[in-house]
Amino acid sequence: MWEDYLEQATASIANKYHRRRAQAKIRQQLLSIWAELTHTGMESPRAMVEAMEMLGDPRHLAEKLATPLRQQRGWLWLVSFAQLMAGLGLLLVSFRTASLADMAVGRVLTLWGFATTGFNTYHHKELWANLKIALRNWRLSLTWVTWGQKARIIAVSAISGILAAVLCSLPWEFVPNTVFHPVMVSDFLGLFSFALAAWGPYYVFRRSIAMAFRDITWQIWAALTSTVTYTTLVVVNGQFVPPPFFNWQPELFILGSFVSFFAALRVYAFFLALKERIEPWSDDEIRPAI
Repeated sequence: MWEDYLEQATASIANKYHRRRAQAKIRQQLLSIWAELTHTGMESPRAMVEAMEMLGDPRHLAEKLATPLRQQRGWLWLVSFAQLMAGLGLLLVSFRTASLADMAVGRVLTLWGFATTGFNTYHHKELWANLKIALRNWRLSLTWVTWGQKARIIAVSAISGILAAVLCSLPWEFVPNTVFHPVMVSDFLGLFSFALAAWGPYYVFRRSIAMAFRDITWQIWAALTSTVTYTTLVVVNGQFVPPPFFNWQPELFILGSFVSFFAALRVYAFFLALKERIEPWSDDEIRPAI
């Protein structure tokens, strides 16, 4: 009897895994209410109907449960579209200034932004509704975490930016010209160093900030913090600039590093969500809804 109710209550949740988890949580609440009612002497069929009535309209419940994930999907599309616009803007600037650095970065950002925007547009249902929900939280606030957690998140993000500035400039100092294809070796070590800087601090402090990975708005704040930290270091001290980027302007470091940090966080968050079974809502958030 509860199957139709469960389907209606989770109809707006696009993610199949989240839908199954939400159905399990709702079923648990229904069973708990049913057990209390039957314990008082009510017949089982009547108790099942009463349990659904006590939980409320399944359509309202579906909207309540789907809102967190739809908000995150809306922000993810906005970030992807902003990357596309930034890439196109750099390409237009490069045509006027004849800057090869602007053209190279603009081309990469445009291709990456086009791919991510297309992917997010294709896989997101009711995109305009998701954007409206996302823009309600236009301040990108982390309302569900304490000030202490916010401070730890920002601190770990800053450490990631510092490590990226330090580690990514080291391979070029240690790879001699006698090495077979030193540019290729240095590029490989640079990518490895960035991966270490982008993921290492979050892995070390994963127990204190793990739940933050369920929120894309947090990932935006973290990428911005790492970007500001990294860009400040490379602009103030040229020794942190890898040789291939010696002619980059500050705006190129800002755009390039933000896209890199955000993409790294998205990859890390994906695998962490699979391992830790992170959901778009916590038990405390879903319990008042049901």
